[in-house]
Amino acid sequence: MITQNIFITIETKEFQQDLLSKGSWLVILHAERFPPHAGLLFNGSYNSLTIKEAELDINKEVLFKTISQKKIKSFLLKLLPHPVFSLDHQKEMFQEELKKAGSVKHNQATCLSPIKLFFKDFYGIQSAPEELLFDFIRQLVGNSYVEYALSLHIQAVNGIDLPFYTHEELNEKIKTERQTYYSN
Repeated sequence: MITQNIFITIETKEFQQDLLSKGSWLVILHAERFPPHAGLLFNGSYNSLTIKEAELDINKEVLFKTISQKKIKSFLLKLLPHPVFSLDHQKEMFQEELKKAGSVKHNQATCLSPIKLFFKDFYGIQSAPEELLFDFIRQLVGNSYVEYALSLHIQAVNGIDLPFYTHEELNEKIKTERQTYYSN
């Protein structure tokens, strides 16, 4: 049971869906749940790694209809534009990492794994395999790679709150969730 949250100071703005059509965003779904889910949005195209598969090119309209209907508590972090590479190129490279991973796997890949590889390749952010979402976001914020945050169905004032959990708890949760779909 989660008894503690991690607060990360980030400039927050009022949610405006039209902002999400441009630029790159780190999307955090089920922000109060253990563990939250993370994906990347490029010019309105959402991509993430799930227990079942790699989700590629999900239109932001579809994503936000689901978020709205299910009242999914979500944070959206606007990422600093890359100074050289186009968003199309970044999306293609991220999708390649998602395809390589295939799906979230116990002691192998989390939804954050391809995101960390993306930031290593494009922004030079080094992160340990056991680094969790809240630590990774703190690193992005500390390096000024996050411009601001938006929120949906959850309050965010001068920052975001994420649940605290350990690497061991995360792997156990992945193992349990995978058993619903797979025998390994």
